Amino acid sequence: MDRFMQIAVRQALAAKAAGDFPYGAVLVRKGGVLATGRNRMNTQIDPTGHAEIDVLRDAGLQETFTDTVMYASAFPCLMCAGPIVYYGVPEIIAGASWEGYEVSRSFMESHGVKISVLELEECRDLLKETS
Repeated sequence: MDRFMQIAVRQALAAKAAGDFPYGAVLVRKGGVLATGRNRMNTQIDPTGHAEIDVLRDAGLQETFTDTVMYASAFPCLMCAGPIVYYGVPEIIAGASWEGYEVSRSFMESHGVKISVLELEECRDLLKETS
């Protein structure tokens, strides 16, 4: 597992420790961490508090996102796919997929987002904790 996915997994574990769902994300630019995020739905009582939204909030307004890569412990849902496409994040590397992820995958791919799903055991184990 590369260092950026390790950061996403650490964010997922931090979310779990705080009482949220175990999802984490990191936004990378030119080989460095631009922002980190994690699920905060329960602790912030926010249905939009997903890791991918949190990482974009942490990054703040950028001149462009076209030179970034988002790593996520689990494949982004359709709600999260919208801002990924809107802000022009060109690549997603997901640690694991989940049943039904194909809808958000298809949406992002239809808008030119490059997608890699690694199906890492550690990330799949985190997903099991949300079922």
